[in-house]
Amino acid sequence: MKILSAAVGLLKVTCKDTTPLISQMMDRSLPWSDRLRVRFHLAICRVCRYYQGQLRTLRDLGRRIGREDADALDNAVLSPERKEKIRSLVKK
Repeated sequence: MKILSAAVGLLKVTCKDTTPLISQMMDRSLPWSDRLRVRFHLAICRVCRYYQGQLRTLRDLGRRIGREDADALDNAVLSPERKEKIRSLVKK
């Protein structure tokens, strides 16, 4: 009976329930039950798969921009003190 109720719970997962979990999965590890719900929903929902792809693209672009900014700062003609001050402000 427990297995049947768990399966029914998977079927009732909506896009509204899934989208926050997709975002959270990219930031941290989720409990196995949430991961299973997301995977099941993604298997049947094209819109949420597209949303997941958009989030991945945004994350990857953000990381790339962050690396480019760090490289620009390393190559800037500034005193080490100024560079450190900028780094500390960016980390906040």
